[in-house]
Amino acid sequence: MIHIYLCEDDEQQLLHWKDIITKYLLMNATETKLYCAIASPKELLTIRKKSDTIGLYFLDIDLNAAINGIELAQEIRKYDPRGYIVFVTTHSEMALLTFRYKVEAMDFIVKGDPKTLPEQFCSCIKNAENNYRSQLESRNHLLSIKIDKTSLVLDQNDIVAFSTGSGCHKVIIHTKNGIRQITGSLKEIKAGLNSAFCQCSRSAIVNLKHVVKYSRNESLLLMDNKETYPVSVRMAGNVQKALDNL
Repeated sequence: MIHIYLCEDDEQQLLHWKDIITKYLLMNATETKLYCAIASPKELLTIRKKSDTIGLYFLDIDLNAAINGIELAQEIRKYDPRGYIVFVTTHSEMALLTFRYKVEAMDFIVKGDPKTLPEQFCSCIKNAENNYRSQLESRNHLLSIKIDKTSLVLDQNDIVAFSTGSGCHKVIIHTKNGIRQITGSLKEIKAGLNSAFCQCSRSAIVNLKHVVKYSRNESLLLMDNKETYPVSVRMAGNVQKALDNL
């Protein structure tokens, strides 16, 4: 998952950026979320400190604040060294400063015709998602699920569990940020999961990294998102062994 952060002191510009990104997220099967859209760099940093999710940052350089966008990027790097930073500004000559300050910007968008901004913003989001997908794949954390003609890409570390849905051939994905129902089966899902996952019953597969407590007497798993999952008698031995080997 990628969280998108916007920092722009011009209210109309900020609303335009939000509109572009909201439309992109609605039109694409993605777990990327618009997490913060704000004028104050100080407030952005406060919000960033509370998150452990990689970010994509669209930052104006001239923020009319105690620090500018490049200095803000330097602070962001302390909390999100692998995040994706994009500067959006009317000052094209400022591009060289991003190299001097060593903030490793992914892109630099020069404000001009507002009609060209959607394409540039969407291109940055796609590039960040592709890079993120490659990183997950190399670490065996990638889970790609086909939805219609597109694919939903998830970080397996963010997934707490999978359970059967109420409808026929439906699966509910439980993550740190909520739930989502998709078409599929646990058998299909299980084939793409890494060794951190274990099936605890016919109706659920859990991520053992999110297990807080396993009560053998109650045959129950308590997860770090407060959910509980029963462990069937048939699966109890496998669950205990998997937890011991984690």
